[in-house]
Amino acid sequence: MFKQSCTNLTTIPKQRVRQWLSTFETVVFDADGVLWHFNKAIDGSVEAYNQIRASGKRNFIVTNNSSMSSDKLVKKANDMGLDVDKSHILSSSMSIANYLMTKNFQKKVYVVGDAGITEELDKLDICSFTVAPEQQEKPMHQVSMEMVMDPDVGAVVVGKDDTFNVTTIIRACNYLRNRKTLFLGTCLDTLYPIANNRIIIGAGAMIAAIKTVSGRKPLIMGKPNPWLLREPVTCGVINPETTLMIGDTLATDILFAHYNGFQSLFVGTGVNSLKDVEKLRNSGNEKMMHMVPDTYLPKLCFINEFLP
Repeated sequence: MFKQSCTNLTTIPKQRVRQWLSTFETVVFDADGVLWHFNKAIDGSVEAYNQIRASGKRNFIVTNNSSMSSDKLVKKANDMGLDVDKSHILSSSMSIANYLMTKNFQKKVYVVGDAGITEELDKLDICSFTVAPEQQEKPMHQVSMEMVMDPDVGAVVVGKDDTFNVTTIIRACNYLRNRKTLFLGTCLDTLYPIANNRIIIGAGAMIAAIKTVSGRKPLIMGKPNPWLLREPVTCGVINPETTLMIGDTLATDILFAHYNGFQSLFVGTGVNSLKDVEKLRNSGNEKMMHMVPDTYLPKLCFINEFLP
């Protein structure tokens, strides 16, 4: 109905929007920038999420945030008042763990990132380790030559890491010199906007540094990779034709919707804005149009007026 039109739902008749929403059985939500900012719920998002679920929809939360395990994500959501259970929250770290399990991975994983990755790997009995922040005053070549490397490492997994430095790059790239060593990443989100026109760096920046130095191309297991929802889609729990994706980031959430065959709703409370959508439209690049959302709302809470 609204394919790649970025239609502002507040500008069309409510009955038409209600009719459109009634065609969906499942709604997939991004977390950061849609439901919450860091540890604070976005105004009205909790009520909107719960009202959508109460209307009979099947809700999923799908996040590229790998800093917390699924258990901690559920607790965070529940503490904010979101009516969600563990089976309906999926993350990039879970996606990585499940991928390695399907590969019958038997070696060790060197993890660059937060505890959420190692905790999800532990659940599937996949051996992993991180290395404490290393402050080096020695020359770079000496650091590399003296670095103790584990010969049993078969994968390097990179996520957002607040202690990321040059030594981290050297260690990861030394492991990746072996072409048989897998190179996996959580997501390509390079930054996240915070208050006062400031930003913080995302996993995409760390992955890009290691990719550049190693010359290896990573397999990204978070959005927009459809693998993240592979199980519920394959099992028939999610029918792409009756699924709506709600997100704030064009290159991950909206592209994820396109790759999965979902319709999309873009909200203006996170990374991207309507100006970014216009740039995509004016780019003249057909592939860029895959990131143009079907519909738009300034905030998730605006959806309440269209629900029964």
